[in-house]
Amino acid sequence: MSEESCYNYGNVKLGVGSFNLPPILIGTIFYQGQTIVDRKEEKIFDKEKAKKRIDLHKALAKQYNMPELIEISAVSSDAMVKYLEFYLDNYEPPFILGGTFEARKAGIEYLNDSGLSADDYIYNSISNLKNKSEVELIKKNRISSVILLILGAPSMSSTQRFAYITEKNQPDNISILEGLKRVGVKRVLVDGGVIDIESLGHIIEAQQMISRSINLPVGTAPTLFLFKYSSPRLNERFHTKYRKASIISIISWFSNFIFYGAIEDAKACFPSVYQALEFKQTLKSHNIKLMENI
Repeated sequence: MSEESCYNYGNVKLGVGSFNLPPILIGTIFYQGQTIVDRKEEKIFDKEKAKKRIDLHKALAKQYNMPELIEISAVSSDAMVKYLEFYLDNYEPPFILGGTFEARKAGIEYLNDSGLSADDYIYNSISNLKNKSEVELIKKNRISSVILLILGAPSMSSTQRFAYITEKNQPDNISILEGLKRVGVKRVLVDGGVIDIESLGHIIEAQQMISRSINLPVGTAPTLFLFKYSSPRLNERFHTKYRKASIISIISWFSNFIFYGAIEDAKACFPSVYQALEFKQTLKSHNIKLMENI
């Protein structure tokens, strides 16, 4: 694949305009409710367990020869600073900067003070240009990579999702894409915004449209709807984990990046995507045309 057909984040290549490269698998750590984080004080967390989970995520990526990134999430500003201190003491950029808006804002200030470039992380996420504080934050800090999250109803069609990012529906009568370009964003990654299983179907179709038509990297968090269907009669831990693995294997054919969710589920998700891509390559090598146009 040519350099023009991918974004480079360190040694990680993100496919753009096609699905020839394997999707980047993104595990989230320090999310709200994670057991390694103290429930009463978010700044306090189990560093040993956090490192163990990140190390396993990275080891699995190496084992299966899959690209990976870590999303650092946080609820509060103080907690975000502590998480970033820990991460940068043990690991190198790039990474995804997630969490609440206030946490992201504090994280950017900390990263600036630490001498990191805005090219060292991806901002997650923005859905419109109506929050002037957020737009100014991105502009002032020269954030170069932003995840654009599509927000809509579960039944929002693929065509409507495409229009969400391309139509002139923002302040000053511009599209979100044009607005982000105006404030200096060079790389936009589009997240379809999963709500339920119906929305996931529309998103898979929209991802193909966006990839073909405007050459942007696409992906989503395909497992967000699973918690809606978890049954108390089942072992929730394993029930959710393996349903994650099954749905991720499907969307991996049409994604440039995948937020697989809690980092502790890495052991189920990496082999699932690996197997799906092996099958995809086998079909291609035998000229078997399957699922080319869903």
